[in-house]
Amino acid sequence: MVNLKEFHIGSGLHYPITISRISKRKGEEVRRQDNLVQYTFKYKRTIGDPELDEEREIEETGVGDWSCPGDGIIVKWHIKEGEVIHRDQVLLGIDEPCPHDTQYAGLCTRCGKDMLESNWAAGTLDVERATIAMVHDNVALKVSPQEAAKKELELQERLLEARKLSLVVDLDQTVIHACVEPTIKDWQSDPNNPNYEAVKDVRSFELDDGPKQKDQPKCSYYIKLRPGLANFLEKMSELYEMHIYTMGTRAYAKEIAKIIDPQMKFFGNRVISRDENGSLAAKRLQRLFPVSTHMVVVIDDRADVWPLNRENLIKVTPYDFFKGIGDINSSFLPKRDDILAPSPTSLPLRPLPNGNSSQDAKDQTANPENPTVESDDENALFQLKTEEQEKELEKQLTERPLLHLQEELDKEDSTISEGVPTTELPEQNGHAEVHAQHRHNLLRDDDDELFHLEKHLSNLHQNFYTQHDSRVAARRKETGKKEITADSIPDVGKLLEWVKKRVLRGCSIVLSGLVPLGVDVHRSEIGLQIQSFGGELRTKISKNVTHLVISSSRPRTQKVRQAARIPSVRIVNQDWLAKSLAQWTQLDVEPFLITVHPSDRATETPLEESGRESLSISPPGVAGPEHHEDEDDGDDVPPDDSEAGDEGDDDEDENGEVQDVYGVMPTEPDDGERSPVDLNNADWGEIDAELDEFMGSDASDASDMDTDTESVSKGRKRRLDDDGTASDGDSVLAKKQRLARDRTTGLRNVRNAGEESRKGSGLPTPMGTGDEADGSRDQEGAEGGEDGDDDDDFDLEAELEAELAAGDTDVDAEAA
Repeated sequence: MVNLKEFHIGSGLHYPITISRISKRKGEEVRRQDNLVQYTFKYKRTIGDPELDEEREIEETGVGDWSCPGDGIIVKWHIKEGEVIHRDQVLLGIDEPCPHDTQYAGLCTRCGKDMLESNWAAGTLDVERATIAMVHDNVALKVSPQEAAKKELELQERLLEARKLSLVVDLDQTVIHACVEPTIKDWQSDPNNPNYEAVKDVRSFELDDGPKQKDQPKCSYYIKLRPGLANFLEKMSELYEMHIYTMGTRAYAKEIAKIIDPQMKFFGNRVISRDENGSLAAKRLQRLFPVSTHMVVVIDDRADVWPLNRENLIKVTPYDFFKGIGDINSSFLPKRDDILAPSPTSLPLRPLPNGNSSQDAKDQTANPENPTVESDDENALFQLKTEEQEKELEKQLTERPLLHLQEELDKEDSTISEGVPTTELPEQNGHAEVHAQHRHNLLRDDDDELFHLEKHLSNLHQNFYTQHDSRVAARRKETGKKEITADSIPDVGKLLEWVKKRVLRGCSIVLSGLVPLGVDVHRSEIGLQIQSFGGELRTKISKNVTHLVISSSRPRTQKVRQAARIPSVRIVNQDWLAKSLAQWTQLDVEPFLITVHPSDRATETPLEESGRESLSISPPGVAGPEHHEDEDDGDDVPPDDSEAGDEGDDDEDENGEVQDVYGVMPTEPDDGERSPVDLNNADWGEIDAELDEFMGSDASDASDMDTDTESVSKGRKRRLDDDGTASDGDSVLAKKQRLARDRTTGLRNVRNAGEESRKGSGLPTPMGTGDEADGSRDQEGAEGGEDGDDDDDFDLEAELEAELAAGDTDVDAEAA
């Protein structure tokens, strides 16, 4: 077998050069550093004394030698004596005794030669001939690109003969969920605990790494298998050759493999961990398949860690059995910038304001960038990540978050049971059991993700081999041979993309409350998922939008109000999107439609026929949604930094909390903007009388407040027509503005000491109309988060609507 190695003459010579002598002929043996070629070249040299102005340039001829960088027998010369060479080119080919294409820790596995030995005749070390690590558990064993291509072709031929594909499987929150919370062990030993049924099959093991309790020498890990995992692996092993790829340590990965594959029939030794990954920030298929990924599929709960292989990825819904724990190995991955969390109604506890678990909430608010490390040393970064992970695990041991969450549930159950009469409690032996109490369980084992994933992978396998068989048949018809070539192997990534693009085809989607502020919605994980499934992602509501997907924890935003005015826009919660993506089917929207607040459906600012986003009125200093006069709904483009994320919905108050600024009453209309009330033809005498009556009510005693308030409530039904007469046909905006003025009491129109001599308006400070309150504010009020000094905007709106519904009867009575 000929191991042909071709050597170049080099790029650092004084070209052009002339070959003057070749010292070895074809078939002769050469040794490293032998002089094989002599050549000449021309160069210019300056001579003479520059001080005497005798300096001049002359041309001279130089001579050089080319030394052989390797050992072997000359197979072919690509030059001849007398030839002029103008640039770098192949000089000769040598049959080497060893190609050094497989190396282990710097040694050739074939000849045992040290690949780190320096050679001045060669521009590189021989260790650079083999740079690709293809073995799962050993990065010291490396092969050359030629050897990698050969091995990969052999793998593809073997898989095609067995009618299989390759499946790379992530562990944490994909097929298992892990924690170190010692409460799990306590619950497993207590059959009376409400979580006993859910945790009785939780597996455990111990490792030397990680924090330990005082009475235990090792760290205990608790592992919950995703429901249906055993059946899933059994069926997938018939269609795929499976590999484990995790960012946990190798010791951790091996223990998990023992649990999910005790007989090693699914994964064998095909396990790669962060110890062999070569990167602390990302995973890559090229680590295992350096030449071609045409037959490789990935399943992972994180898409952002596969930046080079998203087309091969099936993103699964994160398995979050241990509520709020998250991925215990996430310290070695980039922080999540957003998570499509389930709706609060499916959670056993009262959700956080964003509807996510505590871990997810921390991930959302965290800086999505990796921690800044002053040193570029990989060991320093690895140590930093390890310490961060140990701190997170130590929190589980000391704070016991699962125990506290269950205690909160028990308190709620206890509060409910205290209000139940004794006679209504179940009877035991003819006596009422006063201590009986139903305890809700924190942990639930109702996940069905693997059921859908099995169908996706089976269909993908079928599509791949249908196309492959078709190509092979066409090739046989042309050549008469049944041969496997690179062209006959379909790209499973392109097949996967084609299948996914059909799911949300025809959907034009706007998101609200699901992408953190400051994150470009088109580059967010949720946005990328929508686009990969064929959906069109937009940032503004228009008549061309088909779905508004909102967070269930924030049901009242500006986008919801705008969408409520367009019957064709379906307003759904995030579960519709999450389940459609999980099932690869565009689900019916009916079970996921939200109930729009009545006041959000009847708003005074109509959406323009062009589909442009309506202009919201904002107080001075508060920026409302941007309005583009030249905007075309049919051709939305990704927003720039100023429009990134969901910033069109909200703004932040001085406390940093997000507040909707829609519909706030302006201090005065801008130039060219008509006031809702025509003051040019107003009867100022009547206005003064009404104002005197109103201001007098503020100065009255508390005992008279109810009577005055009733008077003001009747007075706010009246308005001035263009001719100055009173009428009840007012616009909604004008009525809400008058409501805001009526609500401004004398206590809010404060003068400080020493201000009596100042000149200025005594009019009340403009206030919000109540439309600016979104769902989060409404929830805060329901939970007692609002101060007692604030009015309930929604109650006042309901009061106003009731008064308006009373009709002309009240107005006529007032006039009488």
